[in-house]
Amino acid sequence: MAELKTHTMKSAPKTTLNANIFTLDQIPVAMDKMGWKVAPQLMRHWFNGKPAKPFNDKTKTLYVTGPAINIPPEHVNDSIVKMQWALQFKPVQKGLNYLMKKWASEKGKQILNDQLAKSNGILTNRRDIREIDTFNSVNTTKIGDYLFGFGETIDDYFGAIGKANLKLAVQGYQDRSGGKKVFITKQIGFYIKDTYDFLGDEFLGVWHKNGVLSKQQTLKYVVYRDTKDWVNIASMNMEWAAPVNNFHFRKWQQVRNTGVDFIVFSDILWLPPLKKHRTIDL
Repeated sequence: MAELKTHTMKSAPKTTLNANIFTLDQIPVAMDKMGWKVAPQLMRHWFNGKPAKPFNDKTKTLYVTGPAINIPPEHVNDSIVKMQWALQFKPVQKGLNYLMKKWASEKGKQILNDQLAKSNGILTNRRDIREIDTFNSVNTTKIGDYLFGFGETIDDYFGAIGKANLKLAVQGYQDRSGGKKVFITKQIGFYIKDTYDFLGDEFLGVWHKNGVLSKQQTLKYVVYRDTKDWVNIASMNMEWAAPVNNFHFRKWQQVRNTGVDFIVFSDILWLPPLKKHRTIDL
């Protein structure tokens, strides 16, 4: 525990005060203490980036919607998030089940035709996820259910990903069947694409050295703090907790000159298509 020395008068002796100081870069340690595995790795990756390189609205939109092969390497991480881990969580399960059934929609087939035109009618398994996102991706769905700034559950997934895009890529080739142009689907692949940045005014929870407050505790904390009810805050052992928002991280970047915003890619989970999608009419 840190010590602060002060005095009330110039001639008075100094008084030592104990201060339980909690800094922003201690959040990954708090995540560790809660047993989270992926969220602290992503946050440490962000803190370790030097010098600071924040996104702005223009670069973020470009990296999310433009060709992924053009994203600078320092703004990409594809080694931390694994689909095997992600599939433990309901938002990812729901997204995968939806895309599995719906990816070959009219819009999906339109994008598939565009991808085939760029690749001479053959979509192969590329090694680099940025290449897969650029040349093999044909559909996407948003994942992560939020209410008043909170996910379904405050857990490792909430801390690591929250709201993101689950994307679907394909392997296969263009052919003809019965006089029609078709696509023969060999495999479909699922992966997460997310942005790790602190644009906007998102509330990130109430944190302390041992973790984050639950939804119920957070609601109480906000009420007590707004009414300056320090007695109830102390009775809940929340006197050293602090609400954290996106702007705290942006301020950190400005003052400390560390923190590089980046695009998160998971690895890719390849699966066989449903029977009805083995041959797609184009």
